Amino acid sequence: MIGLLGISHKTASLNIRGQYTFLTEEIQPFYEEVQQATDITDMVVLSTCNRTEIYFSQGKYPPKKAFELILAQVNQFKKLENSHAEYFYRKIDKDVARHLFEVIAGFDSMVIGEDQIIGQVKDAYLHCTKANMTDAVLMRLFQKSFEAGKRVRAETAIKVGATSVSAAAVEICQNMVDNLTGKKVLIIGAGDTAGITLQSLVKKGACHFAVSNRTPGNAERLAKRYNGKVIPFEYYPDHLSLFDIVIVVTSSPTYLIDKKMMEASAEKRNGKPQLLIDLSVPRNIEEQAGTLPDIHLFGVDDLKQNIAGNTEKRLLAVDSARPIIDEVVTEFCNWYTGRSLRPAIKAIKTNLQRVNQEELGGYKKINSEDVQRQVNEYTNHLTQRYARILIKNLKKITDNGRDAESLRIINELFKVNE
Repeated sequence: MIGLLGISHKTASLNIRGQYTFLTEEIQPFYEEVQQATDITDMVVLSTCNRTEIYFSQGKYPPKKAFELILAQVNQFKKLENSHAEYFYRKIDKDVARHLFEVIAGFDSMVIGEDQIIGQVKDAYLHCTKANMTDAVLMRLFQKSFEAGKRVRAETAIKVGATSVSAAAVEICQNMVDNLTGKKVLIIGAGDTAGITLQSLVKKGACHFAVSNRTPGNAERLAKRYNGKVIPFEYYPDHLSLFDIVIVVTSSPTYLIDKKMMEASAEKRNGKPQLLIDLSVPRNIEEQAGTLPDIHLFGVDDLKQNIAGNTEKRLLAVDSARPIIDEVVTEFCNWYTGRSLRPAIKAIKTNLQRVNQEELGGYKKINSEDVQRQVNEYTNHLTQRYARILIKNLKKITDNGRDAESLRIINELFKVNE
């Protein structure tokens, strides 16, 4: 079976799903613990600000048991006492394919049609594949997902308007601030999302900004790209009051900005409004900081209410894209179910070839090499002809492997286990 255990912005709050975020360096240690405890050896872990999803391929356990084992391992790895089982969704086989294809197409994103999810899924897949965590089934599944995502974006209007969380954040800045050109912006973080956000702000007119990051070299490279300044990471709390907009996007497990810091900032700004945007999961800005006068705080979940314009057009594009998803799902499922026929097909060919060789044994006494060759060619031709007929009928009778009972009878008939 192919399984999916997931939690997302549609099923859980930021505080809950933040407990299940996986850093890249945590994925392989988690996988090794799962493998040791369950013998489930094939897996892809996708962890973004909006979701944590574990895709796996296994044939040892019934679906319910497999989900229970993996969720238990997740909670053990994250050292959580509450399993939060009610926040997780569970899907198998065809539903897994449909869900993944819709995710990478942007159907399931907070901002419908966002492009960032493509890179996130690819990074997760490549990381797990390079770590030898995936089998042929998961490889095929994710390769087909990339095909689905590419086709949806090329053949529909799903990219109309803001299509990423970072773009939605920039829209908040435009809505909350009169003139970006005259405002000072601080970006804490220097990863991909920070870079995309800064690029969008510059396009909208922002020209006074600084970057701060735990790794100085990353901050310097991002700031240099847009002629900005760098604030050493250890000093950013002392500089908060200098900025009208502060955007935090890191993978820090703890708060980088708390209420006490913002109280000091607000005092220095003498009532001048300050906009805070936290794009991190888990939160990097303490929620209580947003309760202070003249401090406006927006987190990832708040973006749901602040995505402006074009929503209706993107929703219409989703409807027009569903036939594309249906088509790619069908292609994958045909391939996947067809794999269940391989043992029976192998058994048919092996048994026919064995009978052929046994019967040919009686003709070995013929002294004429030419006659032996002709008999051998004829019997091989006959064997291949019957094999093709049987395999064709096998696919028809079992609905290409979907009819489990018919497949079981055929497997027994040809003694696949032998």
